Amino acid sequence: MFKKIDDGVKAVFESERYKEFLRYMSKFTNYSAGNCILIMFQKPDASLVAAFGKWKELGRTVNKGEKGIAILAPMTFKTKELWEQPVTDSKGQRVFNADGSEKKEKVEVEANSIGFKKVYVFDVTQTSGKPVPECAHELTDDIEPEHVDAVINAVSNAAGIPVEFEEIRSGAKGFYSFAEQRIVIKEGLSGAQAIKTAIHECAHALLHNPDKKLQTVESSRSDKEVQAESVAYIVALRYGLDTSEYSFPYIASWSEGKPLDQLNRFLNEIQETARNICNAIDTELEEVYEEQTEGECLGFAM
Repeated sequence: MFKKIDDGVKAVFESERYKEFLRYMSKFTNYSAGNCILIMFQKPDASLVAAFGKWKELGRTVNKGEKGIAILAPMTFKTKELWEQPVTDSKGQRVFNADGSEKKEKVEVEANSIGFKKVYVFDVTQTSGKPVPECAHELTDDIEPEHVDAVINAVSNAAGIPVEFEEIRSGAKGFYSFAEQRIVIKEGLSGAQAIKTAIHECAHALLHNPDKKLQTVESSRSDKEVQAESVAYIVALRYGLDTSEYSFPYIASWSEGKPLDQLNRFLNEIQETARNICNAIDTELEEVYEEQTEGECLGFAM
């Protein structure tokens, strides 16, 4: 299965499939990049996957004869290891050899190790039963101000720094300042553009903060832009925002010569960053929708 992931990573970067893969990742932000690859190559039309037990919790059953989609799940298991430790006498004093060296003995100890096991998930199209609850809130290009505010708050929470609107004379739509620890968005942008810019700059803050020990911190300036745009594309697509402006024409040349494990870590880091931003946005939007629903129930115009 790890071989399949490696082959999938090569296929993503060595063809025109990078943008297609990002589109796929936007559907499965809670899964690692490696598992996204496994799902994509086994069931390209998958849109919402879960384990057998999870579908049962949601009131759905897996249809008879359906073949599961194999992915990897982390697991902890105990191993026995031999550790060397000093020998002590009945008084707890260390014992020494005739040559003056410390006498040591090997003892067997239990240790926890992390590994992976194969598990199976099923796409919603392979199940029947109760309607699937809506998990994500779709935004349109004509976004209500309270939704824009909610996403900006989410970006600030995810990045851990303030997001401010200012006049930017350079022509840039926004920027992330590590020195000042803030994200700045150009005043006067449409709601949709402000959101996409904020997500892009949030990606910079999460991926390229020098204090973080991420592979992406050491990237060149052009590489950092590709990474931030990749995250912005995943998040914008997940919420139904227009993504036609996003383009990755140089991704094949960018990845050329880079070791496979580096490319794999790159995909996982942008996926994890997108997940963090999406989780923050979901939380903020849920609060807005709850307030709107309460207002409607009480007869208020929201």
